[in-house]
Amino acid sequence: MKDLFKEIYLSYGVNYFSDDCVLKNIIDYFDFNVDNEMHNLGNYVSTELIEGLDYIDHYAKPELQTWSITGKRIDYVRLSPHHREMLSKLQNFGIIRNSIKNDKISLINHFLSGYVISDSGIFCTFTLTEQTLYGLFKYGSEQLKAQYLNKFIDVKNPWYGATFYSELQGGSDIGNNNTLAVPTDGHYTLNGRDKYFASDAGIADASIVTAKTDLKQNGAKYISVYFVPAYFNDTLNYNIRRLKNKMGTVAVPTGEVEMNNSIGYILGDIKNGIYIAMEILTISRIDDAIAATGIARKALWEAYKYANIREAFGKKLIKHPLMRRDFIENEINLEAATILSFAAASSFEKSINSKPPYDDSYNYARILSHISKNMASSTANYITEYAMEMMGGIGFFEEFPMAKFHRDSIVTSIWEGTSNIQAIDAMESLFKKDTLEMLMNDMANKKKGFDEEISSIMDNSLEIIKGKINNMRKNNPEFYAKELLNDIGKLMAGVYLLDAGLSTNNEHFIKSGKLYFYINYGNRDYYDLIEDSDAIINWMNAE
Repeated sequence: MKDLFKEIYLSYGVNYFSDDCVLKNIIDYFDFNVDNEMHNLGNYVSTELIEGLDYIDHYAKPELQTWSITGKRIDYVRLSPHHREMLSKLQNFGIIRNSIKNDKISLINHFLSGYVISDSGIFCTFTLTEQTLYGLFKYGSEQLKAQYLNKFIDVKNPWYGATFYSELQGGSDIGNNNTLAVPTDGHYTLNGRDKYFASDAGIADASIVTAKTDLKQNGAKYISVYFVPAYFNDTLNYNIRRLKNKMGTVAVPTGEVEMNNSIGYILGDIKNGIYIAMEILTISRIDDAIAATGIARKALWEAYKYANIREAFGKKLIKHPLMRRDFIENEINLEAATILSFAAASSFEKSINSKPPYDDSYNYARILSHISKNMASSTANYITEYAMEMMGGIGFFEEFPMAKFHRDSIVTSIWEGTSNIQAIDAMESLFKKDTLEMLMNDMANKKKGFDEEISSIMDNSLEIIKGKINNMRKNNPEFYAKELLNDIGKLMAGVYLLDAGLSTNNEHFIKSGKLYFYINYGNRDYYDLIEDSDAIINWMNAE
């Protein structure tokens, strides 16, 4: 029997790790220590995984089976056998297990895996598992860790995790949660009916859950964080009411979870609950940014290969000047968003030992997570949408890859807080944690190697940002928050991109960085640079 899937996905068989020269340049810039398995992961993702995920998306979504044949409540989320096999194979690449070595935790290879896999459905399962492991490792009691930690890094049958934060009445406003936690004989008993956006429900063996010890108190400062096993003494520890019907991310079941006398264990100091919850959530926000850029990379790669095959008006699409310009401009904006997302990952890694009340390293990582998630998700939404347009009507068909890429990219701007939430949280960080000065100093230090023309563009942009900040302080700051977040993200992405080129003497990033400033700040006609920039995109045509 012939397998003709490569006739559907043109990028089938490229290695999404080893063949991605942009990712290689980013790894060099940040000096990441990369697992040996990453090459094999890239090959697996571009062959078996993308084919399996495409099939799940169309024909094999998870289903909830509430009752056993004998009438026992089981809340069993059925996955296709291939889905389970793919989860197991991804675990074997060490995406979770390799995060802990020599009693230390490191997330860089997890973040890199997120870019390579990028599918925001199946990778969500690994994001949530990483968060659960992280929360348990960093804030669990020694007794709790002794009982559960090794289950997540077990070679044969590793556990999966989840974070159940949002509720129907609150959404991102988790200070409005109605789940109650009552201390009971060395643990807590949790009750609450509306963990309404519970991704990984039915896959997770344990979850991190937000609750309050007093429902009369409203506000985020009354939130505490608990480790809740899915089973306690072989009995269901919480119930799954139903699974959601979503437009994308089909490979991760998202359900409604009810805490019903559920046994939970406090993580960290109860007074620091909201800070711990948000710290754990920062991993998701960085993963959202990185996965968004990974999806956009796959979409652009697919469209580029199509443009090198498809002919119109007597020549290949890629030979048309306007099409080539579109590809180069999208490529440059994607590179900028990608490097900014990995800047957030690198910063979080450096802050990994910081605990409440936190030091500057964590505060800086946190503001970068807001900026990068906002920028990466909007960049991915645009690129996946425009990649459809590049392929014409073919791009709009569900039977081909682009529709799934776009559907899966959209959620990256919604999960873990919409762009408005990112803007409001970022504003608090900028003005209360003094991260604004950190950002300005970071950009100023990197600017020292820039030429006079780019430095002038950057100086003008910084003055505009400072003017907007002064205006915010005079008026309602929330009104301008997202505009400021967009402006800072746009400038920082270009600064990181050009700095990566100059500091590593990488001609690709030097050219991309300069073009980024001309494209996004419009200070000159860059026709001559575009005409001489085919190498920026030609690497995607490698076999």
